Amino acid sequence: MLRDEGKYSHLWMKYAAVIHVLLKKTENENQKLQLYKHEFENFGHRQNASIAFSFDLINGRALNIVSSTAIARDLWRVLDNNSATKNFLKERSIKVSIDKSYELQFEKL
Repeated sequence: MLRDEGKYSHLWMKYAAVIHVLLKKTENENQKLQLYKHEFENFGHRQNASIAFSFDLINGRALNIVSSTAIARDLWRVLDNNSATKNFLKERSIKVSIDKSYELQFEKL
């Protein structure tokens, strides 16, 4: 287990229901969720460290996640452990990303 693994799970669990709804809405258009810097800092994220990441969810599997940040891996773990979200993602292709402005984005591929 990597040093920061699981550190952001509580943050992602807080948003799990909203993220599930947004993932469903990607069928019609891209979705965004504005997060806040202090939320990441509350979990020990270093103030000037980048939180930006991007990975693809293809047929229920996360691609390009291994080399990603602990923030991204913890998000994937929360999504994968939610049975409703996991079942929904089985036949979908969605790009998940977050930028330096803390905007989480979901884009249908």
